[in-house]
Amino acid sequence: MKTTEYQDNLNPFIAIWTRPRETVRYVIEEKESNFSFLLIVLSGFVGGLLSSLDSELFLPVWGILLLALIGGPIGAVVSTAIGAGIYLLVGRLFKGEATYTEMFRAILTGQIPQIWLFPLLLFWMLVFPETYFVESDQLPFEDTNLLSMIFFLILGVVSIWTFVVQCKAVGEAHRLSAWKGFFIIVLPGIVFIGVIVAIIAAVLTTIM
Repeated sequence: MKTTEYQDNLNPFIAIWTRPRETVRYVIEEKESNFSFLLIVLSGFVGGLLSSLDSELFLPVWGILLLALIGGPIGAVVSTAIGAGIYLLVGRLFKGEATYTEMFRAILTGQIPQIWLFPLLLFWMLVFPETYFVESDQLPFEDTNLLSMIFFLILGVVSIWTFVVQCKAVGEAHRLSAWKGFFIIVLPGIVFIGVIVAIIAAVLTTIM
């Protein structure tokens, strides 16, 4: 059921930078499934390219692009589907109201800032492969050109803003604040780490 009136048709790819909550609500209420499919393909493709950053060049560049285009969207579907279920359940602890479909769309919409990295990643990969495919902590400082340093800076800024938008997106889907969206996102990670630490502690205690 649509609950929001929009004075104009938002362009989610632009509005996400300045009006993230309104953009998420717009996508949830106004956009059809084909838009979600588009976001899956684009965000998955960029995510696949990001996974090859700071790694060895194990395939030709065209092979990495093809692998990202095929495998990235599959990974995006799986991770978004799992994330939507987790955030839906955790959100119930905060009296969130989102449905599974709303949360799925919200998470995808929250990935839009990262999609804008595609031109940068492609240019970086093709023009400066010596810094793209080498772990940043293993790259000699004198071999890091100014453009590559700018690329790392842009990547960091966009990654931080993507996380902020995700917090707002999860909060908007549940009709909660961005801060509650933040806790809904980080709590599962904290619980997971706590469980791992407890298991390791138990194993070490048994061995000793």
